Amino acid sequence: MNTRAGIVLAGGFARRFGERDKTLAEFRGRPLIVHAVEPLQAVVERVVVSCRREQLSAFETVLSDVDYRPDPTPDEGPLAGLDAALDGLEADTVAVTTADRPLVPAGLYRSLFESLSSEGIVIRADGIDQPVPAVFDAMALRTAVTEQRSRGTRRLRAALDAIEYTTITSESVEQRWGSHVLADVNTPADLTRLDEKT
Repeated sequence: MNTRAGIVLAGGFARRFGERDKTLAEFRGRPLIVHAVEPLQAVVERVVVSCRREQLSAFETVLSDVDYRPDPTPDEGPLAGLDAALDGLEADTVAVTTADRPLVPAGLYRSLFESLSSEGIVIRADGIDQPVPAVFDAMALRTAVTEQRSRGTRRLRAALDAIEYTTITSESVEQRWGSHVLADVNTPADLTRLDEKT
């Protein structure tokens, strides 16, 4: 049986968001991190949150039934956070997302898992293949992350350079699940606009 896991990357410092932790900013009355985790919990056996050690106590008050992987090398970029989350993770396939995407539905993750036919399936938006939200063969992703980190790479998208993946278009995703499902929040203004549009 194919086992599925989910990884939520939440350890970035998000300096464009200001002084407060973006992952705990409220959207529709709940923190962004909760919106990112709950849809995954509906479709996987285990959710791992990659974060900074100082975020743990706050996350534990708003999240349940997740595993935490504090990043041993904070501020080394999202690829390091993904590396920490993958360490020791027992699953055949894994969905990866970030804590600042509050509208990704469980149905999209389910569809990506069911459509996986190579080492990964990603969404192409504006001509660019996006590393999140996406689904991967766990072993292939682990190998790709290790390879890219050995080269000193920090960018999350670099993992795609070492994976054979298929793509679906953002247009097809939005047609099926709604025009804002792939929206990410970088600034307080982004959060306000998203709240107003949805």
